[in-house]
Amino acid sequence: MGNEVNSKVTQGGNRRVEKVPLYLLLGGILAIGFLLGYLASAFFPLVRPSLSTAPSASTAPAARLSPSEIDASLKAAHASLDAGDLQGAWDKYHQVLMTDPHHVEALTHLGTILMRGNQLDEAIRLYDRALGFDANYAHALFDKGQALKEKGDAKGAAEAWKRFLALVPADSDDAKKVKGWLAELGRSGAAAKKDGGAVEK
Repeated sequence: MGNEVNSKVTQGGNRRVEKVPLYLLLGGILAIGFLLGYLASAFFPLVRPSLSTAPSASTAPAARLSPSEIDASLKAAHASLDAGDLQGAWDKYHQVLMTDPHHVEALTHLGTILMRGNQLDEAIRLYDRALGFDANYAHALFDKGQALKEKGDAKGAAEAWKRFLALVPADSDDAKKVKGWLAELGRSGAAAKKDGGAVEK
């Protein structure tokens, strides 16, 4: 048969030729390949993307999404983020940025993903990048304030939130939330000053 491979076997000093079916040989090779691939994946787990994967204007490919495709990709990214699929959301926001590196909404939401991973410095850099393109993008100011507060930078958080409040309706839910956070920062600052004064005495 054409699908057989010759192999030599020695028995009692005599050599004879056995024919091994080719499909058995190939099956064994494939099984070993799958086993090696499985072992490799165990030692090289998937790594969540870092800030370095954010696209820039110089790396944007020639193919560009249309406005309707950008909107669809954003909606899909938001849905993934709401569902807790951070990797899926990252990939979709990144796709938008490959078409429009100045897209402040995608940049800000990438910052949100990084903040959830406690990568606060990287998140703040993305918020600042978004604000560099649109200084009045309220969402970036809202999230930047949160990241700065998490870092312990009360002054920076207060500055970001005050800029946010100047851009949104005073009776909005987000405005009320930010006012509460500012009041909390004020109380914390007053308590710290009081404790510091007591120590000095």
